[in-house]
Amino acid sequence: MDRREFFKLGFLQVKDHARKSVPEAIRKEITPVVLDVSILTDRVARAEELADELLPEHFGERFLRLKQSRFTGMYPGGVLLFEQNRLRDYHDGASLFYAALRELEEGLALRELQTDPVLLRFINIVPAFSRSADVFHRNRLVKALSLHEDGRYEIDGSLGTMVVVVAGQRLKVISSPCRHQTCVAHPAIITPGQRITCVPNEISIAIGMPV
Repeated sequence: MDRREFFKLGFLQVKDHARKSVPEAIRKEITPVVLDVSILTDRVARAEELADELLPEHFGERFLRLKQSRFTGMYPGGVLLFEQNRLRDYHDGASLFYAALRELEEGLALRELQTDPVLLRFINIVPAFSRSADVFHRNRLVKALSLHEDGRYEIDGSLGTMVVVVAGQRLKVISSPCRHQTCVAHPAIITPGQRITCVPNEISIAIGMPV
């Protein structure tokens, strides 16, 4: 048994013991934390292998893949973690989940520029249907945009103004003051659970994500 398997086994045993020690009446009332992990990489097959190896044990009953989004060009790779729609920094913290994300980042060399990368997304709860897109700045909900009304919207971020357009029930970022323009290159979103995030501008836009 290697070191990773040893710690994984220990984690599962502790988690299972804790779950079983909770009275059944209380256990049914426990609401799982909503996890949303995004990986932007040009090594898609390897990313899926690592995700299958490192992530499911932390996702509870469900480990769900959302539709992939493809980018054309060169963009910085990375991993984004959202918990209850709040962006978290997994580089700080001693939890096994954060350690798994750091291992995934290193294994995929995500600090390098990625060529024609793919955005992989994993969640643990099926997103509810929504007719609006929630806009967050610095993890605070600042606006809800209707997807049934076409329009052009300006959103103030940490670097400046981001411009988004809703047309045909799809939302697209058309301009942003960020350097790499990853959010602008992101395909339009429409499906519950889809998200566009601009890390430098500290803005995230999510459709139908549960809270």
